[in-house]
Amino acid sequence: MNLQEIYLTKNPYSRPDKRLTAVKGIVIHWVANPGSSAMQNRNYFDNLRFQSTTYASAHFLIGLEGEVIQCLLENEVGYHVGANRYSDLALKNLSSYPNNCTLGIELCHPDWTGKFTGETLQSAKELVLELCERYNLSRKDLYRHYDITGKDCPRWFVQNPDKWEEFLGGFPAV
Repeated sequence: MNLQEIYLTKNPYSRPDKRLTAVKGIVIHWVANPGSSAMQNRNYFDNLRFQSTTYASAHFLIGLEGEVIQCLLENEVGYHVGANRYSDLALKNLSSYPNNCTLGIELCHPDWTGKFTGETLQSAKELVLELCERYNLSRKDLYRHYDITGKDCPRWFVQNPDKWEEFLGGFPAV
């Protein structure tokens, strides 16, 4: 896995310089921007500092060829699962504000189906496994954005739950 650390500029809209309370889970997303690169999405997050309405970021972005960009330190809050209402699962297992205790990983995809390339999925599996080991997390601590907010994200895994289960198959159950 080729990981580059290209951190966002500290700002209120994408890198608020707030600390996580703990790492209780990892949330998988799709960028919802077909054909875009990890760097383009990283730059989108960074450029949010020039506006005053949108809050968005993630800790990691994984590109179409499996490249990984780390945008935030692992102990920092990212704005990747904000919502007006959270699922009962999220409230029970995470907190009333899951951004304060989860790491967000955005996956790039070539088209609107949201299907990921093999390279993207391979890097995602490697990164998630490494993070699970580092934070003593297991399969039960891995979430789709959908599981926390009900949003159609990541579309491929929401519309193809068997593919989500397949992805989870490589992680320890406990």
